Amino acid sequence: MNRLLIVDDEPIIVDGIYRLLQEEEELQLDLHRAYGGDEALEKLNAVRFDIVLSDIWMPGMTGLELQEHINERWPACKIIFLTGHPDFNYAQTAIRNQCMDYILKTESDETLLRSVRKAIELLQTERMNAGFLDKASEQFQLAVPALQREILQGFCEGIQPLKSLKPELLKSLSIPLTLDGKVMLVMGRVDRWPIQMTKAADKAHMMFAIHNIAKEYLSSCALQSVDVEHNRFFWLIQPKLLLEWGSTHAANREDEWSRTIRFVHGTLEMIQSTSLELLKIPLSLAAVKEGVEWREIPARYQKLRAGLSRGLGIGQETILIEGQQSGDFSVDESEIQKQTIRQLVRKWSGNDYVSEEEKQEMHKLLSLLSGMMDPFYEDVGFFLEIYYAIASHLLTQLNRWAVDHAALEEVEMDRVSHYQLHATRKDAFHYLIHAALRLIEARDDEKKEHTNQVVSRLNRYVEEHLDSDLSLTTLSDLVHLNPYYMSRLYKQMTGVNLPDYITDERIKKAKELVVESHLKMHEICKKVGFESPAYFTRIFKKKTGSTPQEFREKHQPTRFK
Repeated sequence: MNRLLIVDDEPIIVDGIYRLLQEEEELQLDLHRAYGGDEALEKLNAVRFDIVLSDIWMPGMTGLELQEHINERWPACKIIFLTGHPDFNYAQTAIRNQCMDYILKTESDETLLRSVRKAIELLQTERMNAGFLDKASEQFQLAVPALQREILQGFCEGIQPLKSLKPELLKSLSIPLTLDGKVMLVMGRVDRWPIQMTKAADKAHMMFAIHNIAKEYLSSCALQSVDVEHNRFFWLIQPKLLLEWGSTHAANREDEWSRTIRFVHGTLEMIQSTSLELLKIPLSLAAVKEGVEWREIPARYQKLRAGLSRGLGIGQETILIEGQQSGDFSVDESEIQKQTIRQLVRKWSGNDYVSEEEKQEMHKLLSLLSGMMDPFYEDVGFFLEIYYAIASHLLTQLNRWAVDHAALEEVEMDRVSHYQLHATRKDAFHYLIHAALRLIEARDDEKKEHTNQVVSRLNRYVEEHLDSDLSLTTLSDLVHLNPYYMSRLYKQMTGVNLPDYITDERIKKAKELVVESHLKMHEICKKVGFESPAYFTRIFKKKTGSTPQEFREKHQPTRFK
């Protein structure tokens, strides 16, 4: 829906055009009126307009002066000038300042309507043009590294299942790997940043430089880098030759993998030394001993991470190969499971679960956590770590969202804060998960209640002000929402377009007045907010199948006849 403003110092002109456009329902216009340039400027300062129909010569602020303000504030707005006096100089100035059309007031209504339709088509074209698409593409490219990280880190840390990695997804995110076959994993850590390097942007730049060094040395491989923390990263690597071969040359695949593994292991030292020499940044690196299946990556990821954390000797500038140093990678399955639980808790804590999809995902995640904790209730240290990580975030969200505590009556905060109040640690954890799920539901209930209140307030205002201005802008001010968002929200909640509801309520009230009063039709027309009797009659007949007079004759009680 486009917002259109009609500007003229002659009310009869403004109101006549308003009625003309109001009858053209297919144009779907949100119509507004201003009886002079100053009033128009006030409206333009308050809200965006898509189309302005303005007299070119008005006392006070002229149409040309108004045009300058519009071009400065709303450059995409289409301006159509109306004038009763053809003047080449005015027309030339208006067109030079990007006026879309210049119409004489003596021309037909169809000429005006044709110009408005042209403006609407032009707006639609501009909104879909290559500039917007290019900008969207540019913004997507800027977001690609973050999306790569979310997908691949989530998979490696066991949060995202393998099935979430699809070939088309990797391609869309420019990840140069294939899910068909094996993959090699290398984890890295910046052991020490230079003292003068304190800014996050500088560190991110250096991480980028480290990855570039790796890609230079491993140019015969497809390599995808992912930054995990401010000083940690990992690489997923595959031989480029195998990507080119596809499913052919099966007999040579193992030989190519063996060559690649030896090459990568032998090159890690060169990457490490070059980083230190050129960037003054010491690195530690840990790699799997062989190419592994994708489904094995989460377990290997945890082992490499643990091995890199333990290290050898001084614990810096180390290069560890899985299996070559006894004990360095001795991580049992329970430790891998613990790390996965920690990652799931971090994911839950970092999400506001606003959308329905996110809410469902959080339900699944909390339910998954409940089951995964079963083996660890006797591990007091780990239990307390996970329990209070969830409890702390839960209380933070409760305060930040300002959820009505009455909506959480069945949740006792003392029993959330003190696990000792429960018979067993398992009971305490399950109660905590129940509280977290109930918080999500309470927030959702509160959001729905607030939305219903907005809809009810709109409906009540419409019913009580049928003879007043019920434009989207006026109604949006009432509920403090953007007009377009308010319109979409109303349709989403009721299944009815807000302008259609307003028309239906006006016709409903009109039917009541037609049958139960002696008011003349033009008086009823005014009482229910229609701009002209002709328009009122047309809409009434469209909705009821009869004109107002026919409806009265058919339905009015005998005592009124």
